[in-house]
Amino acid sequence: MNIGIVVDNEFDNDHRVQKEIRLLLAEGHNISVLCFNFGKSYKSYEDFDVTRVKIPKKVRDLFVLLSTNFIFYRYLWQKNIAKFIDQNNLEALHVHDLYMSKAGRKGIDTSRHNIPLILDLHENYPAAINSYQWAIKGWRKFVVQPRKWYSKESTYLNYANAIIVLSEYFKTDLISRFPELKTKPIYTHPNMPDFESFKAFEQNEFTVNFQSNVTTLFYFGVVAKRRGIIDILPWIKELVEEGNKLHLLIIGPVDKADKNSFNGYLNSPVLKQCVTYIPWSDVKYLPAYLKKIAIGLAPFQVNKQHDSGVANKLFQYMYGQIPILATKCKAQQDLIETSDCGLLYEDQDDFKKQLVQLLENPKLRATLGKNGRKSLLELYSKKADKQFIKIYQDL
Repeated sequence: MNIGIVVDNEFDNDHRVQKEIRLLLAEGHNISVLCFNFGKSYKSYEDFDVTRVKIPKKVRDLFVLLSTNFIFYRYLWQKNIAKFIDQNNLEALHVHDLYMSKAGRKGIDTSRHNIPLILDLHENYPAAINSYQWAIKGWRKFVVQPRKWYSKESTYLNYANAIIVLSEYFKTDLISRFPELKTKPIYTHPNMPDFESFKAFEQNEFTVNFQSNVTTLFYFGVVAKRRGIIDILPWIKELVEEGNKLHLLIIGPVDKADKNSFNGYLNSPVLKQCVTYIPWSDVKYLPAYLKKIAIGLAPFQVNKQHDSGVANKLFQYMYGQIPILATKCKAQQDLIETSDCGLLYEDQDDFKKQLVQLLENPKLRATLGKNGRKSLLELYSKKADKQFIKIYQDL
């Protein structure tokens, strides 16, 4: 089958999409990708074609800002998708994220090719955009009007012939809110990393410039208040002041809106001594970091957005046999309880209690870590890959 993949980014660092493409190629499908070109140099790919829409990033960002109420962004994609379908003689179109659904459907209609549209939801977008500081603060909230996406959601979901979600919880939630979706194929494909790449990274034995002689906690990903990592910094400070020996390694970019708050915590005398912050690291170094840490953190604020799926980092922790300490977001709670690979907490006191338990019990950490790795490799990865492949078998 000739399948077109559409992403509104530069594609090269979109690991979820790249893994999906590798699964489809292994099944014998022909893949073409449509994505952005922000004027940089990009990778070339031997096994599939990539078509890039050239646009200044600032113009693209402006279109996104206006996209709730104006058609500029949708029309840009609609026009390029129609051309993309014609040029590649596509038999199916696979678009990523809710807001791309209408452009995908209109692009199909414009091309006059009667092909199915598969909508791949990376998140609960209405809940997500209503949590982004750039969308809800100051003058931008009047332009973006993020709350309108709650009323748009049903329409955009119904443009698709099939839907992919991150978790069974998200699937159940969508059907409960939009009963008409009961007749539409909805598949679950968790946001899991490509473990074949991890194996290759381990063979290269990358070295990283980080050492600690005490038990190290780890957070990998975007640093933002909505991700919970800023919430737990004062709790970490209290634990250290109470005499607990620990170190916290944080790797990831900081949301602009949260930089002052985050830097304020890092500059406190106590946290200065026990927190290492690295703004960015290529994922190829992640297996090397995982060998140096003892506990993986997933402190996401509990809300509809974080309930919808399990963050990539939890699967990465499981791969590295790292026990997880996490909030009770629905999907990640189900993963941790099913796999018996970590501990959960609800509030500050609970966080401190569960963390102290992990700090003081290396045997518990080892058991939870082994459980996670076993569950990941035996159940989640095989099941998830088969479920994804089934989408196109059904088509």
